[in-house]
Amino acid sequence: MPVGYFGSISFVDKADKPSTVQYFVDAADAIDDVTDPTTGAISDLNAAIAAVSLLAVTGTAGGERDAAASPTLPTDDQAYRSSKLTIFYHDTTTGKPGTRSIPGRDTTKYNTYPRSKNVILTVAAGGTAQIETLITAFNATVRSDNVPHNNVLVDAIVVSGKNQG
Repeated sequence: MPVGYFGSISFVDKADKPSTVQYFVDAADAIDDVTDPTTGAISDLNAAIAAVSLLAVTGTAGGERDAAASPTLPTDDQAYRSSKLTIFYHDTTTGKPGTRSIPGRDTTKYNTYPRSKNVILTVAAGGTAQIETLITAFNATVRSDNVPHNNVLVDAIVVSGKNQG
């Protein structure tokens, strides 16, 4: 069976419930992350994911995490893992679709089209720099779930999950 490489970022919400966003990456990015988890494509993608979430980051793939340490819980009334941004993407070789959800969406970091849950993807169209950065990092780093883990391309980001507060 072929080897798959992954990156991930873990969070905790206001209710002290954990969430993890995990994704496939290529071998070079995985090795770079193990060598230095503070730089490189995985670090950039995790920073972009964290920038659009209200949840507290508790760890990343390849990084160090003190299992004995308790993170400071978020205080924002919207900081729950059930409020999400769902990223819809497709495999650029096979066309097979996929999704990833980012828990604890931060409503100040994205804009939606009027009367829609669809996030505006570019600053030029009225979106935010945080979403544009997320898309750039996602497209450059994430690989499809199916072997041979091809490149992916973001199609849409949608507000999903429960509303809180």
